Order: sequence, then structure tokens, then C-alpha cells
Amino acid sequence: MKQKVLFLIHTLGVGGAEKVLVNLANHMSDTYDVTVMTVIDTGIFRMELNHRVTYKTMFKIPFLKNHKKEESGSLLDKTSRKKKILAKCYSTIWKYMPTKILYWLKIKEKYDIEVAFLEGICAKVIAASNQHSKKFAWMHVDIINENKSDAVFRNQKVAKSCYEKFDKIVAVSEGVQKQFIKKFNYNPKKVVVKHNAINTSEILKKANEKLSIKIPKEFKLITIGRLSKQKGYDRLLSVVKKLKDDHILFHLWILGVGPKEQELKQFVIENQLQDCVEFLGFQSNPFPYLKIADLFVCSSRAEGFSTVACEATVLGVPIVTTDCSGMKELLGDNEYGLITDNNEKAFYIGLKEILTNSKKYNHYKQKIQEIKNMFDIDVSVKQIEEMFGDTNA
Repeated sequence: MKQKVLFLIHTLGVGGAEKVLVNLANHMSDTYDVTVMTVIDTGIFRMELNHRVTYKTMFKIPFLKNHKKEESGSLLDKTSRKKKILAKCYSTIWKYMPTKILYWLKIKEKYDIEVAFLEGICAKVIAASNQHSKKFAWMHVDIINENKSDAVFRNQKVAKSCYEKFDKIVAVSEGVQKQFIKKFNYNPKKVVVKHNAINTSEILKKANEKLSIKIPKEFKLITIGRLSKQKGYDRLLSVVKKLKDDHILFHLWILGVGPKEQELKQFVIENQLQDCVEFLGFQSNPFPYLKIADLFVCSSRAEGFSTVACEATVLGVPIVTTDCSGMKELLGDNEYGLITDNNEKAFYIGLKEILTNSKKYNHYKQKIQEIKNMFDIDVSVKQIEEMFGDTNA
């Protein structure tokens, strides 16, 4: 009989962790009886779970059930004063939520392995389990510099107590691992690194889809992600303005939606950047855009292990990124891509150098080809299955 595995995630709206979970669950469903449960029933990635994976949810919210297929299903697509107030109330509710009762009401089956696939809420729920199961908590972010999950804990002591209930903490990069250990003064032996499961064959297949939009002739920059403060698109646009003032020709595609969308679009209008910046919104298949781009840019203030940067690597697209968790593991010490200090000035200097120095650009165009085959989802899944089967976990 197959062992039963429960993965709990907040939603299956568009996002790196959500996509990684779908890849992982689908590939593990041959070996395990896999259930993916969301806290809130929304997200476009629900449709990408295969028929062998059981999907469940804790809460169905009426106004979310009519999400269109072309929408991301993220709770943070757009923002408003009302939504900000609701989000604050939501975090406060979770801070004092009796999670043992919630677990008993909502997770009724017995599982051999229980996984909190996101920080915060998911960790609190699985930590409340009274089952004699193996328990794992995934860390997808630098928990010091991206500390939103703190809002659902009364204090750091309570948060540490929650994570101590897990057999293993799984960090998606060495940077995430170090920050987690530092924040909670946590036992290093219980924090392991497992890089994200990237489905290269799926990326390569989807990248061949034809685009119906007009392709700009200029040097094409692309960035993909949620339009939030964490992703640093405000400083990316500030850099873009400086580059335009330097009379450098390029075209930037921004794929994604999020709470900073209107603010970013207003900046583009006020600074007359419409001719070189194009917002393409949420794209259920971003890979054709990524494939034909000349350069992928990541301006993030914090990351865990950027899924999109990995996808750019698979497609052989050169990368310029700020120095956030996971980038040096992916690109080395500026060996396979350009990593700048994590500030606007350094990012501007680095990006300008690539745009104006064809020799340097061609160098990274060649070097990225050397690591485009570094991801093997079968190897990643096997490593996780071995961890699940470890009797010492």
C-alpha cells in the first residue's frame, strides 16, 4: 500500500512555490498517495494537478469561485484600502486561531507524511497535528528579509516553537537555510537544502507556443513575477528611466499582476516610459516570451530560490540579478550570470554594462548554455522521496 502524503499550501494561485508544488505532487503521485490541500480554494494551478493527485481545500470563499481561467487566482492580484484592512484582519485571526481545533475539523484523514509547503499559516496548521506522522516544513523565502509570516505568530518564541514540531525544515537554497538558522537559533542538523523541482521538458514544450503580439525590434528585457514590493519593480523602473536618459535602446516586458500594479503603471506614465516598458499582465504560459527575450532581469529585494531565474536558465536566457538567496548557487560568483549588489545603484551599473558591452553580453549568452541542463526533476523528486523515507527524519 502506498504511503499517504499531505501537502498543505495557502492557495494554488500563480507563484514559484505553487508551481514547484504542482511539479512535485504530480511526479510523486506514482510512488505515493498524494493529497494537495489549500487553505483557501483558489488558484490557476489547481487545473495542472494530474488525476492521481487528490485535491482538497479548507475554505471555499464565494466571491473567489468565479475566477476566470485566464486569471492567476492569486489573492494578491490587486490591492485596495478595503483589501489591505481585510488582509490585516486575516493575519490577526490566524495569530490567535486555535489551530488544533482547526486541524481536527479540516484534516480528517490519516497521513504518513505531512508537509507545510509554505511558511506561516501552513506551518501552524501542520504543527498542530496529533498524528504519528513525519512532518516537514518548506522554507521558500529569506525569512529575515521577507518576514510576512511573522504576522501570524504572536512572537518569535511562538514561531520557533511551531517549527520545532517538525522533523525537518526544508530550505530551497543555502541562503534560506542560513537565514532560518540565524533567525531562530535553530539546530542546523534539522535544516536541509532541497532545490526546487523544475520540469524542464514542460518548459521547453510550452516555450514553442506562438505569440500573437508584436515583437519589438529593440533589445528585449523581461521580468516575470508578482508586482509586489519584494520583487523590487519600483527600483527596476527607476533604473529603466536612467537607462533611457542615457539614450540606450531596449524594450522591457513585465509579466505579472499584484498590489503595486497601478503604482508602477503610474510611474511609467509620469516618466514617459510607455515606448520602452510594456505591462503584459498575467500570462498562463510565460515561456514563449521568456524564450525570445534577450535578457532576464531580477530586481528582487529578497528571494528564496527564484523559480523564474531557473526557468530562464533552462531556456538559455542570460540573467542580470540582484544578490538575493539562491542566485550564487544558480549562477556562481558571476560565472554564469551577472549578480549585482542588492541596491538600485549597483543594479543600474550592472544592467547598463550588459546593455552597452556586447562582448560581456555575448560572454554570458554563451556561459548560460553550459548550465541550461542542470535541472532534472526526476533527480530532485528522488532526493525528496529519500528524505521522506529516512527513518531518522
